Amino acid sequence: MTITNYNFYQIAIAAISILIIFSRGLKVLEGEKGQTFSKFFLTVFVWLGVLIFALFPDFAQQISKLLGLGDNLNTLIFLVFVVIFLILFKIMNIIEKLESHISEIVREEALKELKDKSDR
Repeated sequence: MTITNYNFYQIAIAAISILIIFSRGLKVLEGEKGQTFSKFFLTVFVWLGVLIFALFPDFAQQISKLLGLGDNLNTLIFLVFVVIFLILFKIMNIIEKLESHISEIVREEALKELKDKSDR
């Protein structure tokens, strides 16, 4: 398959995917704060999937058939949305727990400062 067989959007999405994968890889190699191998692996997994589906759109239907979902690509898309929503709810739960912990820490620190001021 030559590059002329691809649409502009396929080439653009492929280029963006490759750039994101390489930029994350560089951040991991440079040891940038907050970048871990697991984040890099997840990024590569997601953007490699985007790259494959952009360059080979029929591959999604083949996966759908392989999973027993039939020829209907909408079923596969629906399942992906369900997984995304599950992940979002998990992230929201984590954020709520973090907010709770932060509030508790701030309260404790404020009480310590108030006690220190009253002891003076």
